[in-house]
Order: sequence, then C-alpha cells, then structure tokens
Amino acid sequence: MERRVVAGDRTLRRYLLILVALLVLLAALIFAYYVINRPPQIVSGGEQVTNEDQDFRFVLAIYGFEGDLLSKPSFACIGPDGRIYVADTMKNRVVVFDSQGRYVGLIKGEASGQYTLKWPISVAVADDGRIFVLSKQDRKIIVFDQNYTPINVITFTNVIPTALAIKNDRLYVGTDKAIMIGTLDGRPVTQIGRFGKKPGQFDLIGGLAIGDDGTIYVADSLNYRVQAIDEKTGKAKWTYGQPLPPEKAIMYQGKERKFGLPSSIALDERGRLYVVDGLSSEVAVLDAKTGEKIKTLSDVGHKEGLFYYPDGIYYAQGGLIAVADKFNDRVQIFRVPTPGILGAIPSWVPWLALLPLALLLLWLLFAPRVRFIADEDFLVRLAQSDVKDALQKSLKKLYVLEEVRGRYLKEFDRLTLVALEVDEDRAREIMENFKLAENQSKLLSGAAKLRGRKTLFAEDETFRLTTEENFEIATMTYDQLLESTLGGAREDEQK
Repeated sequence: MERRVVAGDRTLRRYLLILVALLVLLAALIFAYYVINRPPQIVSGGEQVTNEDQDFRFVLAIYGFEGDLLSKPSFACIGPDGRIYVADTMKNRVVVFDSQGRYVGLIKGEASGQYTLKWPISVAVADDGRIFVLSKQDRKIIVFDQNYTPINVITFTNVIPTALAIKNDRLYVGTDKAIMIGTLDGRPVTQIGRFGKKPGQFDLIGGLAIGDDGTIYVADSLNYRVQAIDEKTGKAKWTYGQPLPPEKAIMYQGKERKFGLPSSIALDERGRLYVVDGLSSEVAVLDAKTGEKIKTLSDVGHKEGLFYYPDGIYYAQGGLIAVADKFNDRVQIFRVPTPGILGAIPSWVPWLALLPLALLLLWLLFAPRVRFIADEDFLVRLAQSDVKDALQKSLKKLYVLEEVRGRYLKEFDRLTLVALEVDEDRAREIMENFKLAENQSKLLSGAAKLRGRKTLFAEDETFRLTTEENFEIATMTYDQLLESTLGGAREDEQK
C-alpha cells in the first residue's frame, strides 16, 4: 500500500518513537532490577564495596553434588579448561566441577599403595592437563592425568609439604621450612629459604603465588606475615606483618599484628595480592610491588558472599577467584576487575546496553524523510481539489521545477514548494535515452540529487512507469494519493 509512504510516514515514525521510549524504559527497569537483586558483595568496614573501590563480586557457591556435600574443603583452583578442582579434605578426594558449578567427576587415590590419597589440602593443574594433588598427611604429591588416573608420585622426607603452585612448567612447593622448586616430573631444581623468623625465612608456608617477574609471594603463616621473595637471590623484597611473641601469639592484639593467620595467597593481573586471613575470616588486599595494604574484604557469616574461617584462595586469569570457605563447607567463586579493555568496569558501563536504542532514536529523529516530487499536472489537480487543505497537511513539502514553483506558489498556504536543482546535462541524457518530455527529464535529474526515499506524483502513466523501472523512485497519481490519505473519500468535483 502506497499509503504507508505518504500519510503513514509520520504516523509510523511516531509509533517507532513510542516503541523506542518503551524499550528504553524496559531496559532501565531491568537494570534497576539487577542492581537491587544482584548477588551479595563482600563489605569493608561495614560499608558496601563500591565499583570505584574495585568490587569483589560473588558469582556462585558450590556445596557439593547430588546430595554429596563437601566436607572442610581446604583449597580450590580453576584449571586452564575452566573447571573448578576442589580439595575436599575430610573426604579424601578432589571434586571437579564445571565453570557453572555442575559436577564433572571425582579424583581419588588408590585404596592402597603409593597412590593413596589422604587429606588433600591443595591442588594445581598444569597447562598440559596434569593434576597435582598435595597430601599433607602422607607428605606427598600425587599426579593425575586428564582421565583422573594417577601417573606419578612425588614424596618428601625431611619436610612437610603445605602449599602448591605451578608457573612456567615449574613446580613450587611450600613446606613447613622452605620453598622447594622442581620440574613437573618431580626432579628438584633448587630450594629457597629455611626455617626461621628473619626476612627470607619461613615458619609453615600456607600459600604461594608466583609473579611473572619471578617474585614468589608467600603466606608465611606462623610468622603472621606475607613476604615477597626474589627467586634468584632468595632475599625478601618486602614483608607485611611480623612474627609475634610465641608464648601469646594466638591472643596477641598488638598494633604490629597484621593477620590473625595468613593461610593462603593469590596474585591477580593488576598486581594485587589477595591474602586469606583464616582466623579473622577476611581477605586482605595488598599491593604486590610495595606490600602496602589496600583494603580488607571481610565479614563473618554463613550467607553466600561471607566467610567462616576460610582457608585456600586461587586466582584464575580473567578475574575469577576461588575461595575455600572451609568451615562453611563450600567453595565460593568471586569476580574481580581485570586490566585493559576488560578491566575495572565503572558502574555506568551496564548503561551501554542502551546505546543501540539511543542510536535508533537518533536515527528516527534525524534520518531523511520521504521526499515528495510533483509534476505540473499533479499540482493543477491539487490546486483545484476540494480537499486541498487536508492534502497540504499530509504532504507539507513538494519539490517541483523552478518555473512551476513560480506559477503555483500563491496557490498553497500550507504547502511549501521547493525548487529542484536541475542538472541540465543529466536532463538531456535522460530525455535522449528514455524519450521523455523536457520537463519530465528535468524533474528526474533534480530528483536524482535528493537524498533519502522519494515519491514522484505524476499523472502521465508512461512517465511513472519509466521512473519506477529505471530510477527506483516510487510514483503515485493524484487519485492514489487521495485514496491513501483520505481512505477513499471523493471530492465534489468528481460528481
């Protein structure tokens, strides 16, 4: 129906604008619903951590599978495949979940022999898919293949293994006395530090995190501190916290005490360290370069997003952090900002979802409307019409030849006549190729310069057919305009 081109054009735009407004309102309501109902966040100092304060956002909690619950999980890591590997300590196994927390499988040792697995407290996954599980009770690390079959065992004699990390095909093992570094096959390479209280010495390493520059970050648990150790020299770059008087360490509340008990540590891509303080049920955030404390993410509780004596922590590239919330018998996954384009996301970013709607709205407001072009025969009928006022209101503006505009300018008080810019050379070419009259050729040459959609009003059938077939311009007669605009009404002049 041509009616949509003329009379319905403005009506269509009006409806589209209303639609866009409703969509914007719907998007705003959805966003408001998200803000109100988003998962709980860790709080700091009794106040909600805002986006400007770098959110530590709760993603999901894993309690077990098919009615089989976790029991005092000590650690969880996220493998290169995105799966979550949970050291389910009291049940002597590692439980594997997918990135959505759905059960995948179990990793268990053998019933007897060298591959028995008892009280696993840490797990790490190499890039090639091998899974390393630390059994503190048996002083060994069992290596499993991707099918969860044990393939190797690394044993320790004079030390107790307490923490595990993998970086650049190197195996880092924290013990009660030192850091041991070896190959993924278990061959020793070097040892860093020894038992003691001085910087660079250790007393029960609870967790390790390895920087890209070779710095080893240590949760030096029973020294109640975190140390940054240069792997090449073994010297401490900095320490945060200090050993406490051994006779009253647990109850000591002096200002120099920075941790209840630093039990695990993780390093993100922005150079921030996340230190689990098990006794305080907190996560302390430190600057990896300086060791300065940035903030504390904390609150004790059983609701999702809160902690109750947590233990292990692990950071996976892309901003995911796994926390073994040990005495809540669960693992919680959080998200932190990452650097670059996917870095710290300000609170206004979700509003970018409205951008396509805004662009559509702008297009509706400023996109070129249909240009109406008319020949003189059409203007004659329009000027003589008994419904001229209604048709003028519908058309608003007509493009005509300059000489035609001069003759009919005073005939219309509600219709703007605009002179077309005629290309004389193009008009002669059209006249020769299509055997049209001179005024018709000029009209088409001028119409070709107009941008946007166009409709030509003309009474000559041959002219209209040539226009539609060769210039892709819609055409209408006066009667068709009358039909589309007034819905079939006829003037008195037709009687």
